Amino acid sequence: MKTVPVALPTAPRAQVPPGVWLLRLGAMVLTFIIFLIDWLSTLDVAIAVLYVVVILISGDLFSRRGVAAVSVGCGALTLLAYLLSHGDAWLTPAFARCLVSLAAIAITAFLALKNKASREALQEQVHLLHRSEAFLAEAQRLSQTGSIGLKMPSAQMYWSDEARRIFQFDAQMQPTLEYMIGRTHPDDTQDLKSLIEQAYARHSNMEAEFRLLMSDGSCKYVRMLAQQVKDASGDCEYIGALMDVTAAKNAEDALHRSQSQLAHVTRVTTLGEMAASIAHEVNQPLSAITTNAEAGLRWLNREVPDVGEVRSAIDRIKSEAHRASEVIRRIRALSRKADPLHVPLDLGDVLRESAALVQREILRNRVHLNVLHPAGPMWVKGDKVQLQQVIINLLINAVQAMSGMQGKARTLSAAVGLTEGGDVRIRVQDNGPGVSAQNLPSLFNPFFTTKPEGMGMGLSICRSIIEAHGGRIWAESELGRGAALSFSIPAHGQARS
Repeated sequence: MKTVPVALPTAPRAQVPPGVWLLRLGAMVLTFIIFLIDWLSTLDVAIAVLYVVVILISGDLFSRRGVAAVSVGCGALTLLAYLLSHGDAWLTPAFARCLVSLAAIAITAFLALKNKASREALQEQVHLLHRSEAFLAEAQRLSQTGSIGLKMPSAQMYWSDEARRIFQFDAQMQPTLEYMIGRTHPDDTQDLKSLIEQAYARHSNMEAEFRLLMSDGSCKYVRMLAQQVKDASGDCEYIGALMDVTAAKNAEDALHRSQSQLAHVTRVTTLGEMAASIAHEVNQPLSAITTNAEAGLRWLNREVPDVGEVRSAIDRIKSEAHRASEVIRRIRALSRKADPLHVPLDLGDVLRESAALVQREILRNRVHLNVLHPAGPMWVKGDKVQLQQVIINLLINAVQAMSGMQGKARTLSAAVGLTEGGDVRIRVQDNGPGVSAQNLPSLFNPFFTTKPEGMGMGLSICRSIIEAHGGRIWAESELGRGAALSFSIPAHGQARS
């Protein structure tokens, strides 16, 4: 994995600028002048108190050890000046002034050291803050996540650098709520406005996904999460994050396209496996058309043509032609490559049409199929071709599971009903050998199959289709007692009752 160097603030090095050396030299000269005045002057004042100025200056020029050393040095010079000018006379006003000077030096040194420690602690906190900000900025850049702040009702906003980059705002620009909405895709602008207004009115959090229309015409997908807090003055403020999910959206679209193409290939493959059944379904009405046409000709060739019989034969020919047309229509619908179209459907009708397409395969394997459905329609919203693909796959899998079974009747049931939650469910159950408890959790995984010639993609595609319809698919089985595969999708309209 390639590593990316990150420039973060480091602790400052102990380098003394040239100007500081001049200030230190000036402090030393000042100290020497105060010492000379204190030694040679005959004034009855505590001249050594002026060392306080030197100590205060040293707080900006030296470390804490340096300040302590300067303070001790000033105290020593005060005593030295007293001894040089007054000798060992201790009980004099001059000695009292010396004590006052030493007390002032000690107090000033204590305060200077305490101030120095506080300033160093503050500088360390500032350094850590800058380092944390650098870490946060780099993490936002890598994750393409920016932070924002929105004050209501003033609509003042705070934007991090990454949030500005996502919206492509200049560093000099101060983004506002109007700029943010103006950069939003026109189709999503009203939804974003309504979300912000409702969140403020209800004092709730915000969660939205919308598109941005950039200046070059490109489109970005952005996900926004914001939580409401109260600031020190009690005003409402939203603190949130903006995530650029364009790459994830593009990958998701590519995955959906790949799944759609794979599902189409699977449908065509299924039709290839059902070639005998399809030929039989088409051949039956064609044979009936031929038989009725010959019968009609015979009734016309009689000495006295029987027009009524001819009319009946033509009606039967019309009916069988319509039947053949329906078979071809269902086959073409199942094999076509088109984008999914979710429309209201009666899932019972979808089950009946799907069962008709595999009827020949069921009969060839000597399976008795029982289709159960309620009297009324079971409305759902979905793509008819995709749902047919799922049902046909479940029926074919059940038939193949019973193909090697001997000694008992092969029965298969397909039932339509409602779940306890009100969803519409289809349950396909056989009396075959069943699926082991070890294989049951992996049944819908890609490339998992229990058949030697299987690819392991049929049930995986079924799961993708059902989940795309907002439903779920599951299996139940007990070895030796068959298996039941079911799926449910949300009901639409009156099916909920």
